[in-house]
Amino acid sequence: MKSSDIQLGLRVRVASNDLTALVVGKPEYYTPRAKLVRIKYENSTRYEYMINHQLTALPTEEQYPALGGNYVNTEKRF
Repeated sequence: MKSSDIQLGLRVRVASNDLTALVVGKPEYYTPRAKLVRIKYENSTRYEYMINHQLTALPTEEQYPALGGNYVNTEKRF
């Protein structure tokens, strides 16, 4: 995914472990072709930095309402 497409609050799928995460930081410089993005895994307290090419945005329907979707977290976990 391009670093210009990354927004705070965007729900993404991480390619390395196939988990859903939430973008919680702006892309940071890593190399000229790759940026590090701070993410938080859903239903977890774990935060990580991931390279932007390892992230794939979920479809618009699965995004939070602030980003044009209609996803509502109904689980009472984290």
